[in-house]
Amino acid sequence: MIYIFPVFFYDLKLNLLFFLYFCQTLILLIMSRVIILILMHAVGDFFLQGSKLSKLKALKWPCLFEHVGIYTGMFIILSPLILGLTILQGLLFSFLNGSLHFIIDYFTGRYKLKYIDIDESKYISTIGIDHTLHIIILIASYIYLFPNAINNYSPFFQY
Repeated sequence: MIYIFPVFFYDLKLNLLFFLYFCQTLILLIMSRVIILILMHAVGDFFLQGSKLSKLKALKWPCLFEHVGIYTGMFIILSPLILGLTILQGLLFSFLNGSLHFIIDYFTGRYKLKYIDIDESKYISTIGIDHTLHIIILIASYIYLFPNAINNYSPFFQY
């Protein structure tokens, strides 16, 4: 009877350590995917568009469509490769986020044009809100639509 308690506490300690390790691993997986989503957004929204397209997307519909097409195309290609999604899941994720990207850029583009010469702080705030919304939608749609994809290993990134 004396040996029951030390064994119980030893097992409890091992279970607690295993639980903490599991939580740490899960948090690292989620954070790595969040960082990848942020980097993918930065590449699609900044580096793949020129300064001309960046300025004209708020003024002309064809330029906004071109910008969103480049952004969505990059996500179509990279989602299955990097995010652990199947091709069909990558298409769904890319088209959903591309559509929402279009809507957000349309409205924030109007506000940017309104404040570009009037109030610099409101102009910069609009840019910050624009990118914050994009990133929140990317992360939320990825986690909500594909909760098991976090556990899927992509061929290029092994955790």
